[in-house]
Amino acid sequence: MDKLLTSNWFVKIISFLLALMLYTIVAMPDASTSGTNGLFEPETDSEPITDMELQVLYDEDNVVVSELPETVDVLVKGRTDGVMLSKLKNKEIYVDLRNLTPGQHLVTVKHRDFPENVDVTIDPARVSVTIEEKKSNNYQAGINLLKAEELPEGYSTEEPIVTPKTVTVTGAKSKLDQVAFVRGYVDVSGAKEEVNQRITLNVYDGNMDEIQGLTIDPAVVDVKVPIKAPFKKVPIKLDQKGELSEGISISSIELEPTEVSVFGPEEELDGLEYLDGIPLDLSEISKDTTIELDIPVPKGMKKVDPETVKAKITVGKEDEKAFDDVPIKVTGVSDGLKASVSNPKTGVTDMKLYGVSSVLDNIQNGDFQAYIDASGLSEGEHELGLQWNGPSYVRWSGSTKKVTLTIENSTS
Repeated sequence: MDKLLTSNWFVKIISFLLALMLYTIVAMPDASTSGTNGLFEPETDSEPITDMELQVLYDEDNVVVSELPETVDVLVKGRTDGVMLSKLKNKEIYVDLRNLTPGQHLVTVKHRDFPENVDVTIDPARVSVTIEEKKSNNYQAGINLLKAEELPEGYSTEEPIVTPKTVTVTGAKSKLDQVAFVRGYVDVSGAKEEVNQRITLNVYDGNMDEIQGLTIDPAVVDVKVPIKAPFKKVPIKLDQKGELSEGISISSIELEPTEVSVFGPEEELDGLEYLDGIPLDLSEISKDTTIELDIPVPKGMKKVDPETVKAKITVGKEDEKAFDDVPIKVTGVSDGLKASVSNPKTGVTDMKLYGVSSVLDNIQNGDFQAYIDASGLSEGEHELGLQWNGPSYVRWSGSTKKVTLTIENSTS
């Protein structure tokens, strides 16, 4: 006996048996709750799971489902180890609609991947579902402009440019039948330049109430809203430079268009009466021709529309027409002064006008002026160059090139 007590193997075996007995006593349920026969009956437990996601198995390419709850409540009961294990495992609550036809159905909620030694109770156990055929329609993507009344004074919007122009809306046929508009919204308040935004679209019925449960492809579009600045339409004037070849003259110049829209600040536009600075080089014209000329943007303005003008130029053989004793007029005399032509003493000059016969034939005395400009001149004698105002496409020469003007105080 002493040898057994001193044997290592004997001690190890006795220790194992004692440990096994202690574990059995601790793990064994209380007799009052274990039943009359179950000395080794295992413990049980329960675990409620609220708002567990309900998975839906269906033909996503061809049908749409609705009216299903998103979550259900689950109660897991059974052996403690099974309940504990159910907390750790990936499990699923689902309905399988793959073999059902379109219409309304009452289906059983199922579960899978729970431990085998637990009972699973689902609330609700059955759910109602509507299955509809999936349809797609194309719609134009419309844009509504918000706060256009808050644009700066004189500015306005042009038609929005949407990319892409059309989108595809997919969903249940019953909902597609309600679709009246696909719309997005752009805020243009305070805009002076083009507005560029990426806009999310929504689907609306005829009352402009948003329809839920439909998909839009693409759901986001690029929108460009041109902003038109204040503008004014003014006539075009060509600046003729150079000289025509000898023996020819311009019969007519037809402009297309005759007016141009100038965009810019309103205070600058108010003082703009015409647009000039468009050069026409006469030395390059020897026959009837049509040329396209660039229209410059006046200083302080934003743009012109159009940016070019076509000039149809007709030329012909140059003739001349003489006019005698044309009065020399004086312009620009300051208040309190008076002026008189002292040379030539007669105060008249002889003139010749040159142009095509169709233009000259219509010119009479009074259709043109020979004049000198006394603007800014004080008392005394002044020698000034003779100038003229007359019809377009006509040049002139006169017997008098220089005029002597005497200016006096009007009270003397």
